[in-house]
Amino acid sequence: MLLAITGGSGTALSQPGAKGLVGKKKKRMIFTAINGLLLMIPAALFLNYKAGRGEFDTTFYVVQIAELSVGIAQLTLLGLNFKDGMRMRHARLMRHLA
Repeated sequence: MLLAITGGSGTALSQPGAKGLVGKKKKRMIFTAINGLLLMIPAALFLNYKAGRGEFDTTFYVVQIAELSVGIAQLTLLGLNFKDGMRMRHARLMRHLA
């Protein structure tokens, strides 16, 4: 929920057709949102269903590995966005001090 709010606020504050670091961050957030909605949530629901029934079969573990892989990709993209956000903040502070 908080990730969606953060992404929404960043989109609202950015200019349409943003380039540079802002453009990169927007593209990453779109990819992150799509991964979350189309892969992470269905995988979590499926795994919850299978675990609730005690069905820890090959399909369960394949989906779990896929979900973990997507999760690592999500964390990497969010880390890159954080790094770029810090760069943008530093550049803004330097412009303000100059």
